[in-house]
Amino acid sequence: MIKFSNTIRQLTVSALFPMIIFMLLISQAAAKEKISIWLGYGETLAPFEMVKDKFEKKYPNYEVNILTFSLRDFESKLASSMPTGAGPDLLTLHDFIIPKYLDEGLLEPMPKDLTAIVNDPAKMNPTYTNIIAREGKVYGVPYWTGRSAIFYNLDHFKEAGLTSPPDTIEEFWEYAEKLTKKDANGDIERAGMTMRLTGPSGGTQKFGYLYYQMAGMQMLEPGKKVGTIRVTLKENMDIAVQALLDRINHLHGERKVDDWKLKHDAQGFASGTAAMLLRETWAIAFIKKNGPKIKFGTALMPKGKIRGAFNYIEVLSVSSMSKSKEKVWEFIRMLQEQKALALLLKESGYSPLRLDRDFSAFLKENPLYKAVMEDVAGYSQYIEAPNTAYKEVTTRFGEVLQDAYRDSSLVNNKEGVKSVILKLQKTAEEILDDSGILSE
Repeated sequence: MIKFSNTIRQLTVSALFPMIIFMLLISQAAAKEKISIWLGYGETLAPFEMVKDKFEKKYPNYEVNILTFSLRDFESKLASSMPTGAGPDLLTLHDFIIPKYLDEGLLEPMPKDLTAIVNDPAKMNPTYTNIIAREGKVYGVPYWTGRSAIFYNLDHFKEAGLTSPPDTIEEFWEYAEKLTKKDANGDIERAGMTMRLTGPSGGTQKFGYLYYQMAGMQMLEPGKKVGTIRVTLKENMDIAVQALLDRINHLHGERKVDDWKLKHDAQGFASGTAAMLLRETWAIAFIKKNGPKIKFGTALMPKGKIRGAFNYIEVLSVSSMSKSKEKVWEFIRMLQEQKALALLLKESGYSPLRLDRDFSAFLKENPLYKAVMEDVAGYSQYIEAPNTAYKEVTTRFGEVLQDAYRDSSLVNNKEGVKSVILKLQKTAEEILDDSGILSE
């Protein structure tokens, strides 16, 4: 009887043992601290996944969850979730939306060691760090940039007898005319230059590329008071008129270099129906993927009064409501290591912003990236002045510009174009004033 009872007991224990182990594992998993990361650029996922593996091995009591969204969904979800504390612990912020989160106190100031890195001009260009600083505190690490450049089709250049990319804005438009190819009916079948003619903020941004070179400043500049914005078009009226005339004059008549019927922007260039394109870093990978037979080069932006490149940047920040702030900053430290930044560059094509990291081997193997990565003496770097009304202003700008591009009566019509510029100035000032950020 005793022997039988012992047998029953042994069987019972052996049956329960897997369950006990299972419950222990569940308990252990439940005890792990969760860290959430949200990305608006899915193409940058690879370094986050690499660091996640390393981080969880080093800190086994933590579990990292990474979610990717389309940029539009990312921005809307972030805006609705952050004020309630339902947002991520680590968030990647596009430069122009940063003021909103700073104003609302939703970002955590950085630890001293990371602040020292960001404030060191040998490690980080001050152009990129000013936007994430308030009253002596820094609220994030500038992570990567997409930088503007000239993209040019080598075969089209050879066909037109051009041996190098344009150096000046005047040359840029001359080249565009030479590179334009028309059929027997006079219709354009290959654009000498593909323009961004539609799209609200995107259209504004691309018009601003050459305005910046010509005026030596942006259409929207920071005001004297932090957070305020001034509109520079009226003070640079002759330049603004010429910048818009250059586009309009090359969309109509004999000097026409582009047509609405063609594919545009990066799609047009990748399809071979455009000889030149002004675009940012990401377009290199896009063209290689979507136009594998296209032979192309990249070059610095054309020179006007100055020469400089537009940059849109992404910043790594921590929510002020995170319950794991210290560990999230540690995750960011790991993202700044050489191996992680090299993977970011390789997989996404976006340029890491750490000046003290070595990417020379990558540039040697990928010379197309030199124009969007290397800092050249006298070549300024700029970002659009972050402001809480950015989207509304640039959307309205884009609508006005799109109407102007289609208006053939504006060809060589300086007074007519001047009225468009004044409308842009007035529109922006009204929006900025309503938002309380118009510079006095």
